[in-house]
Amino acid sequence: MRELPPFARFKQRSRLYAGRSLRTVAGQSLSAPCVFLHVPKCGGTSVSEALYATVPLHRKIGILDSPSIRRALAMQATGQDDLSFHDEGPNAEATTRFREALVLMHMAHQATLIHGHFLWSEIAWQQFGTRYRYVTILRDPVARTISNYRMDKRSGTFTGDFDAFLDSDEGRRKALHKLRYFSGMATVTPEQEAEALELARRNMQRFTLIGFLDDLPGFASDFARIFGPRPRIPHYNMAEDRPVQLTENQMDRLRALCAPDLELYQLAKEIAPGLPARAREDAA
Repeated sequence: MRELPPFARFKQRSRLYAGRSLRTVAGQSLSAPCVFLHVPKCGGTSVSEALYATVPLHRKIGILDSPSIRRALAMQATGQDDLSFHDEGPNAEATTRFREALVLMHMAHQATLIHGHFLWSEIAWQQFGTRYRYVTILRDPVARTISNYRMDKRSGTFTGDFDAFLDSDEGRRKALHKLRYFSGMATVTPEQEAEALELARRNMQRFTLIGFLDDLPGFASDFARIFGPRPRIPHYNMAEDRPVQLTENQMDRLRALCAPDLELYQLAKEIAPGLPARAREDAA
């Protein structure tokens, strides 16, 4: 998450607490506890703030803060206070297990809203799936992966060119965010893609709401119909870099790498319209 300047941070916090205070005074909360599974580079930073503001002050919010988690894992494993435990780096497996434990902790603590970067947890679903409703926001996988590369170049997380990114383990993990997040598998080898796709398809059907970055008003409306309060979604983390210029060969390689995520994106487009109606029927 990009750190906002002080005044922008002040305005952000003011909106957040004003929203929460309004819900408190009105006696209005979410109709059911909510898990917002934040797939990276899909507009989740803006959406999460809007969702926080729907929770009254006396209700708990469980946040998995990425920089804090990375620092904690690094200190635990190496004694160094740094950001070396990246979600899609060589320590992806350890990071996934740690994040799953945090999700379970927040569920056990009965948080009304849980948000963060974490993979699907079958344990969480089996233990708390009848209590929590899952929501997420998705984005075209090709555009999302390019955005990931731009962010990595800007932050220094990845120093190579785009060809090196496509050839790297990190690039593969980021091109397969949907496959990894919905299957619950931290790393998916080419031989495991069929298994991961089967799991991801099943788990997508378990969501109450799937929204899309290119239709945030639609997501807000559906969220309000299901949960009650309507989130007011601001806009943060808009990249300012020049677009990455890719050759036809690079685009072909990128689409091939993203093929499982493109399939899941199409499935999400097909099933998303029916999810809110099904959720209302389940609640009736």
